[in-house]
Amino acid sequence: MTSRRAFYKTKTVLVVDDSDQIRSYLKSMLLLIGFDDAILARDAEMALGHCRRMPFDFVLCDFHLGQGRDGYQLFEVLRSEQLLKPDCCFLVISAERQRQAVHGMVEFQPADYLLKPFSYAELERRISRAYHIRQALQLAYQAINRKNYEEAVQACDHIVDHKSQYAMHATRLKAELLIKLDRYDEAEHLYTWALTVREFGWARLGLAVTYGYQGRQDEAEALLQELSGIAETKTEALDWLTRLYISQNRPAEALTAVEQVARHSPKNYLRQHVLATLSTIDNQKQQAVQVYQRLLTASRYSMYDTADNMLNYARAMVEVAKDQQEKDRNDTFTRIDAFVTTIKKRFHPASFEHDRMVLDARILLLQGKTAKALELLQNSEELTLEKPLSPSGMLDRARAYYEAGNLPMCDHYMAALSTVAQDDDLYCSALNLMMQHEQVKHQQLRQQLMQQNAAGMDAFGSGQYSIAIEYFRKALETMPANVNIALNLLQAISMRERLTVDLRALAQHCVEVITEGRLPMEQEKRYQVILGHLDL
Repeated sequence: MTSRRAFYKTKTVLVVDDSDQIRSYLKSMLLLIGFDDAILARDAEMALGHCRRMPFDFVLCDFHLGQGRDGYQLFEVLRSEQLLKPDCCFLVISAERQRQAVHGMVEFQPADYLLKPFSYAELERRISRAYHIRQALQLAYQAINRKNYEEAVQACDHIVDHKSQYAMHATRLKAELLIKLDRYDEAEHLYTWALTVREFGWARLGLAVTYGYQGRQDEAEALLQELSGIAETKTEALDWLTRLYISQNRPAEALTAVEQVARHSPKNYLRQHVLATLSTIDNQKQQAVQVYQRLLTASRYSMYDTADNMLNYARAMVEVAKDQQEKDRNDTFTRIDAFVTTIKKRFHPASFEHDRMVLDARILLLQGKTAKALELLQNSEELTLEKPLSPSGMLDRARAYYEAGNLPMCDHYMAALSTVAQDDDLYCSALNLMMQHEQVKHQQLRQQLMQQNAAGMDAFGSGQYSIAIEYFRKALETMPANVNIALNLLQAISMRERLTVDLRALAQHCVEVITEGRLPMEQEKRYQVILGHLDL
């Protein structure tokens, strides 16, 4: 007992709980265990302040911290700001049962979950176990922190070679490191060996992951389907199943898988974001709006609580508006305008003005106000020079420029988007699929546009003006802000001897598109000649 007390006496510990009584109770327990003192924090912000001032060996944090960030959101911020030492033991305390990650030792995870109520003996046992596992793997985690995965593998080998009681922990960590190093057959061998010792859930899941990376997709799918029906592995098996379907360009199946796991983790921002992305790809735009709306609440107080996250809800509503009739569309625009006002109340307008301008430009384009939309896009470009763009912001710009008929700028932002979606994770997998989906959609629309315009030109050249009008009209529907198509359509209409009411309205619409847009100088004379043939 004396040696244990002497050991803990040199360690630092932070207790985070919103209850004064529980904080005091935990502190008294920790002092009995042997800690010299315990730093107390009543909420996540106070805990962050302590962690920015000094490193801790242990953090005991309640999951529910009242108003503000919860325990896991605090953990995410500490991890992203690198305020936790590689060997720090972060223990989550909760009245609800929490499950440790089955796969993900390489990524820093909470060391353990403590279910309330617990005794002094249980607290001491769990702290001791968490610390000694961290200590045994300390050199490996330090190497991982430096992103030196080869060195981390060697550290794991050293633990196994010395037949440490933590050899299986080292084997598990090594297998994940081998996957990160693309040494999939070696990882498969380790997982297969571990399963000869015991039917570890993490080993079966790891085996499925190696199958997927090695192109053995049927084997991976079958095993992941099986593991998704087991409580211990369900969440991560569904995550990997989603990734597998995405890699196979099977968005409908990926959506079904992520819908299942998202229901069980409503506050997991990245997983919900993937659900919204796959909903959009599957053309379930209303569902995407609902998911982004839920994220407004789920991300509150987290590191994802940003103006960009709030704008995603508005962007999703613009996608819905594209398919609506004028009255419903105007109602949607009114809702978007009111919502953007709430963003301004929470975040300084200057921090997201460049993105808001793109949103406004897309609305103006749907209203046929091309000139104002192009002006906003130009102004946004000038502001963007000083600000980083999120993946969602880049995608929104690509869509805006496509809708405005500026295909080179659309391609520019699609290319820029591909450079930020490089990580090997579920979020980037979904983002890449969205990018591919948008590129295919844009290519198909471009092909359709070229075919319609070419057919219209052929019909016009052979004097079949009614047929030419129909082709050009369809082409303009494909790209409503394209002034060149509007000019071709107007010219075809001008060849009719008598204009019906509908043709006159269509001609007037073409004039509005051309006036709002930017007609090339070499086409201006042609435009004036066409107008001379029309009596509008």
